[in-house]
Amino acid sequence: MIAFEHVSFAYEKGRPVLNDISFRIEDGEAVGLIGANGAGKSTIMKLLLGLLSGEGKITVDGDEVKKENLAKIRRKLGFVLQNSDNQMFMPTVYEDMIFAPLNYGMSREEADRRVDEVLDRLGLQELKHRHNHKISGGEKRMAAIATILAMDPAAVLMDEPSAALDPYNRRIVINTIRDLKQLKLITSHDLDMILDTCDRVILLSGGRIAADGQADVILHDRALLEANRMELPFRFAGEKQ
Repeated sequence: MIAFEHVSFAYEKGRPVLNDISFRIEDGEAVGLIGANGAGKSTIMKLLLGLLSGEGKITVDGDEVKKENLAKIRRKLGFVLQNSDNQMFMPTVYEDMIFAPLNYGMSREEADRRVDEVLDRLGLQELKHRHNHKISGGEKRMAAIATILAMDPAAVLMDEPSAALDPYNRRIVINTIRDLKQLKLITSHDLDMILDTCDRVILLSGGRIAADGQADVILHDRALLEANRMELPFRFAGEKQ
């Protein structure tokens, strides 16, 4: 469903953040995109959404990511931003959740049903009519995830979805991600969360793909992770290797 073919990008000329990146993600796959700070994880998300433009070719369901296709592509991609304040722009959680479904042609009745289904699944009904500026950072993160799920996108993109969450809400998010049938692309420094939610991992380093394969194999490889400025997930950290 998603394909990057020889994609390169630089914020400054001569200093590429991504250098000839190619990978493909099929419908239903759950892929963790990992790497140290500055590895290009968020850049890949922005390129996929057409927020940035680089060299090479990016396609979603065969449609190339370029200006004339962006509206069609973005309807398929639900993106949970790393900073929830940049995502929650309506007065209340309910108004944020219903905004996209209504704009995509869903009836008010259907949109209301969808909102309640998502809030029930996440255990967030008490946030429905709360004002966004009056909820905590963790609550806002959960509300941002609920807003994207209310769109029922074909693919879910998440940038650091467990950031700012307490252990209880982190577990709810993990279980929710596991239950999603859509294609999932998740960036995170929380490698235990990646291990819990993703079958495949793409490791970025130095603007290139350092590894692409089975999540439990890559995330169990201390030498590989440390060579790329990362550490083992906590559950593996105490093991002798």
